[in-house]
Amino acid sequence: MSPPKRVDLSGTWKMVHVENFDAYLQALGIGFVLRAIAKMLSNTQIIEQDGDSFYVKDINTLQTHEVTFQIGVPVEGTTVIGKYRVTVTWDGDVLRGHTETDKGIIRTERYIQEDGTMLYSMTAPNGVKTTQIFVKQ
Repeated sequence: MSPPKRVDLSGTWKMVHVENFDAYLQALGIGFVLRAIAKMLSNTQIIEQDGDSFYVKDINTLQTHEVTFQIGVPVEGTTVIGKYRVTVTWDGDVLRGHTETDKGIIRTERYIQEDGTMLYSMTAPNGVKTTQIFVKQ
């Protein structure tokens, strides 16, 4: 029996809406100046998906962050908030990330909504959540 066909997240996605981002960054200990800059940034994500293998390039005017991962296989890296170790799994058609950082566990989810937009949410260790909405270009 073959594994279930998953939603394909491949494409170039431009952020069009964000909620609660400042509070989320503050919960991660990001200072006022960096938070002020981050709130002004536009964000584009390029996703290449081949089954359960992913390449995600997150582009904004401050930095570009790239990560390659496979479902269920931990990956380590570094971002503005420090070192991390993330494991991504499928939950139906939702990609769920479990990210271990020096600041605690960050949880993410990414999925396609009924209107075709992509929702990407991040929840800080203290429960503060930010939601970003992307449209496919």
